[in-house]
Amino acid sequence: MNRVVKLLVVGPTKAGKSTIANIIGELSEGPTEQYRPTIGCRIVELERDPPPAVAQFGKFTLELWDVSGDFKYEKCWGPIQKDADGIIFVYDPASPSHEEILTQLVAMFPKAMQLSPKFCLAIANHHNTGGSAEQARVPKCMEALEKHNGTAEDINGVFQAFEKYLIKLLKLLGDKQRVEEEGIMA
Repeated sequence: MNRVVKLLVVGPTKAGKSTIANIIGELSEGPTEQYRPTIGCRIVELERDPPPAVAQFGKFTLELWDVSGDFKYEKCWGPIQKDADGIIFVYDPASPSHEEILTQLVAMFPKAMQLSPKFCLAIANHHNTGGSAEQARVPKCMEALEKHNGTAEDINGVFQAFEKYLIKLLKLLGDKQRVEEEGIMA
């Protein structure tokens, strides 16, 4: 039986969450011209092998829960958070409102879920940059998180950042499972 790794993709509206989820989920090769807001939540699921550095983890199902950043769906967020293993925050550093919204989302997701920052990744998705991304100031609420500063146009950069995060996450999940099993045996 395959293990399921559930990751939430969270961030303000129009940050590029669906694009990032589509790239990681191998549904798309980059951004599209048309903006279509996610209604509530959408799940991208794929079966995959772990990266070679954590091959012992074995084949698993990756679920990317692409969560709408619209606060009108806030009542849905509690059930969406259940059994999540990690969070990928996506934001546009050029948008002035994103830092304030991210601060709220950090309080409503990892803090509410009692999920340590080491289980999270922050992706600064620079929109309309023609494939380049300048180093952006990291919002204060994101300082403790693993970060990727780039653009969805750089598909390889997104994949590399995700694979690095995935290796770390799978190691953390393996350690967590060992501790739980040792607790049961004690």
